[in-house]
Amino acid sequence: MPHCLLEHSANLLDAPDWTGLLREVNRTLADTGLFTLADIKSRVIRHETFVIGDGAPDQAFVTLNLQILGGRPDEVKAGLSEALLAVLKPAFPLTAGKMRLSLTVQISDLHRPSYRRQTSP
Repeated sequence: MPHCLLEHSANLLDAPDWTGLLREVNRTLADTGLFTLADIKSRVIRHETFVIGDGAPDQAFVTLNLQILGGRPDEVKAGLSEALLAVLKPAFPLTAGKMRLSLTVQISDLHRPSYRRQTSP
């Protein structure tokens, strides 16, 4: 815990080092002191089929959904969102400059009573 799902449209003009970007996301989260680096699980999902608004080809998206166990105050979640957005913004300069890029971060609460985890030794 937590889980970071970085989703993006396939039409991005930038080709960031996705693994490096995920490592930076993980380090940013660990630096908050709220999470242990070894527990953070991050991945990238590319969407080939998508429609934004009317489907104009000059629209793209990158969204990071951070899933954490519920119970943290809104102020903490807002701080996490701002820190993660600051990591993402510099990774997409071409797309942001030439297209309408929707760059978002959201925090989702996982239902603590029903969340289960099993790890191997």
